[in-house]
Amino acid sequence: MFSAMLLLSMLAVDPGLAHERAHPQAGGQDGRSRFGAGFLFLVTVGFAAMDVDRLHQSDSVPVPVSIIALALFAPALALKIWAMIVNPFFSPVIRIQAERGHHVITRGPYRWLRHPGYLAMIIAIPASALAIGSWLALIPAAGFCLIIMRRARWEDEILKDELDGYMDYMHRVPSGFFPRVPTLIREKVRR
Repeated sequence: MFSAMLLLSMLAVDPGLAHERAHPQAGGQDGRSRFGAGFLFLVTVGFAAMDVDRLHQSDSVPVPVSIIALALFAPALALKIWAMIVNPFFSPVIRIQAERGHHVITRGPYRWLRHPGYLAMIIAIPASALAIGSWLALIPAAGFCLIIMRRARWEDEILKDELDGYMDYMHRVPSGFFPRVPTLIREKVRR
């Protein structure tokens, strides 16, 4: 499922974004968080697989829980892909992409959340640990989630200071990770 979603995202995203993600320009401000999140993602998935296959330390996740986790994993990845499709500035590094005409994105899932891609990751990584079948793999998954939450706060600060219109966007869309009911109701009333 992960491979299929990865292929879909590679085919569906803006070509400029694909280049940016493959070769981010210098000047990004995230260094260690990007490495830490990537490392903890690999540890989560690797440890879960090793626990289920060889260690058997915490591979007692009931099958229904694994199925529910897999059912959460798929839409979380779909949300991340949707965010990447509508946001051509979805870079792996935190930076203003002035050379690409960086501006605030307010369509797609960005109507309700400032960080739908990060929310997707916060759901998908712990769900992957449980889908594979390991309780202990939730430990590195929790570390991953903490890094992503910190990164989102940091990104908000940088965008607020350096991207025209982001402060207004923060007032219109106060939800970073989870949509607030009043925001959804206002959106529905406007239509």
